Amino acid sequence: MWRIATVLAAGMLMVFIEAPSLIKNKKRKELWVFSVLLLAGSMLCITISMGIEVPSPLEWIKRIYEPISKLLLGK
Repeated sequence: MWRIATVLAAGMLMVFIEAPSLIKNKKRKELWVFSVLLLAGSMLCITISMGIEVPSPLEWIKRIYEPISKLLLGK
């Protein structure tokens, strides 16, 4: 429980530090990207802190490119 609260507090701190300058300078696209990446990272961190195993993105890349590699190399 404390780990989740710590992740949320750190995320909120980052928003309070970064968001006002992005809004002030009218950088809407950057604010949107910042929000999406912060949300994704926070969700992953919370998931890991709950003890749920998160698969590596490398496994997905491997599954996509392995058949292509076999086709090109003739294996």
